[in-house]
Amino acid sequence: MPPSDSNNSIEELKKTLYSRSSPDVRTRRKLRYNDTTPEVQTDWDEPKDVTEEPVLNQHYEDRSMSYLKKILIGSLVFCVLALGLGAYLFLNGGNLISANNIDIKVNGPVSIPGGTVVPFDIVITNNNNVDLQSADLSVDFPAGTTDPIDSTKEMKNFRELIGDVSAGGSSGKTVKAIMFGEENMQKSIVVTVTYKVKGTNSLFTKNKSYDVLINSSPIGLTVDTFKEVSSGQEFDMKISLKSNSQETLKNIVMKAQYPFGYTFVSSDIKPQTDNTTWKIGDIPPGASRDIKIHGKITGENNDTRVFRFAVGAQSSTDLKNIGTQYVAVEQDITVQKPFISLSMSVNGDNPGADYIGQFGADDRIEIQWENNLPVAVSNMVITAKISGTAYDKMSVQPQQGIFQSASDQILWNQQTNTEFASVGAGEKGTVSFRITPKNFGSSVGQLVNPKVSISANVSANRTQETNVSSNLAATVSRNIRVVSSVSLSGKVVRTVGPFTNTGPVPPKTEQTTSYTVIWDVDNTSNAIGNSQVTTILPAYVKWLGNVSPSTENVTYDTNTGKVTWLVGNIGTYTLNSQGRREVAFQVSFVPAINQIGQAVTLVNEATLSGLDSFTNSTLTSSQGNLTTRFSTDPSYKDGDGNVVR
Repeated sequence: MPPSDSNNSIEELKKTLYSRSSPDVRTRRKLRYNDTTPEVQTDWDEPKDVTEEPVLNQHYEDRSMSYLKKILIGSLVFCVLALGLGAYLFLNGGNLISANNIDIKVNGPVSIPGGTVVPFDIVITNNNNVDLQSADLSVDFPAGTTDPIDSTKEMKNFRELIGDVSAGGSSGKTVKAIMFGEENMQKSIVVTVTYKVKGTNSLFTKNKSYDVLINSSPIGLTVDTFKEVSSGQEFDMKISLKSNSQETLKNIVMKAQYPFGYTFVSSDIKPQTDNTTWKIGDIPPGASRDIKIHGKITGENNDTRVFRFAVGAQSSTDLKNIGTQYVAVEQDITVQKPFISLSMSVNGDNPGADYIGQFGADDRIEIQWENNLPVAVSNMVITAKISGTAYDKMSVQPQQGIFQSASDQILWNQQTNTEFASVGAGEKGTVSFRITPKNFGSSVGQLVNPKVSISANVSANRTQETNVSSNLAATVSRNIRVVSSVSLSGKVVRTVGPFTNTGPVPPKTEQTTSYTVIWDVDNTSNAIGNSQVTTILPAYVKWLGNVSPSTENVTYDTNTGKVTWLVGNIGTYTLNSQGRREVAFQVSFVPAINQIGQAVTLVNEATLSGLDSFTNSTLTSSQGNLTTRFSTDPSYKDGDGNVVR
């Protein structure tokens, strides 16, 4: 467009804008875009164009009708079926069966004495309109139930096939059993009926429990003993068994559980090897059995220790245990500090372990006592009893006390020791005697594991209390175990022994002469183990390697010249018997000029060591040097042992 035309257009527009008579530009635009007026539908009931809308409405109408029809039809069908099923059940429901319509009744006592035969009447009633087929009755009994015919046999379950039970009918069975248990113990019996119905092979069950109270134990168990004992004191417990059963109680067993610190000593009825089990046997109705157990207990002051005793029928699988327990009781005992404590020493050693003594050696025994009560005690008496295979009553030398050789006892009382009439609180003292162990093997046979045993106890009067020991305050014991006598002996021979020896006799310088060395080991009263003999050969002596018997374990170390004989175990009393141990070996040497005129050492000092199995102590014996002077040989003459030129 030319510039002039453009300017004219702009000018014309300005005039129009600022002119009062010119038409409004907005009016002109409005007329331009609204030349035709659109028609707007205002009548929604009668649309002019209905080509597609009726089809959409019809679709939703048909779909709504389809869901309603289905729901209506389903409801009608369900209603018809429900009415039909109800009518069927009403008219023909007798063909259905329910466990709720089966009744199990147990007629029996709810409280029974233990150990008696008890009958239980079990009735099964079928309230269904169909028969029960192949009904099976099972009764599970609690632990402690036995067979009514043989009470030694445990009865865990009773089972019997009842057969068919008709609709509306009943079937019953009486089951008998013997039930044991502790007093006031509740036990449960479980009855189970298993059955089938016509038209199926499936099994159905019905259970019922029946509770029974054991109102009394078949056997009574009581323990009679002290309620307080001193630490280290020996005491008795009396256990009494009494049958409350109308039947014979068979194969009765009692077991004990001991607390910590208790040591079983003895009982009047021999227990099993564990010292906790006793076989009582059969107990008839109303009969009783007593067992007395002797032992001792140690503990701190005011410790409470609990003993437990249980009684029952012997187990059929483990004869050392209770199969069916009838009763169990616990007994509390309080441990008190000893009223009067005792200790014993041998030759001033510390009290405790056994003392190791020797035959023929005098031993001094001291018994120390002390009153631990806060009050005085009166009439104190100390008694020491002596026994043992090495006890020699002729060697007993009491200090102040009286030796009663008939009973092997030494007695100290207020007649021998006036201070014993009244011993104040905290007072202490000592009594003593001497004794010498003796080997009686030569007169009454071989003495094996010899020992001397001393047991001492003290008694004194104190205020009497119920179930409290009134006089026995303490006991103490010691053993003197005597060691065996083991010995090593040796000799050198030439013309006797297992080997042939060569060389000049007497030995000559610069010529070889051989000898046989024999060792013997003897023993007396105790077996010896781990024994051996050792020695060192001089450097100029040659080991020839010959040993007899060849079964003996003898070794030689070429570096050190050490000879070792592993003897091993040595029996008792081997002297001049087949149990004696002997070994021989051969050596040789070439004398030197500086040895002329001398009896030359062939074997240095030998030492035997071994372990005494009875005293657990190490024993030793030695043999001095063995030289060319073989005087034990029958061919030996004076001068045969000295080296010559």
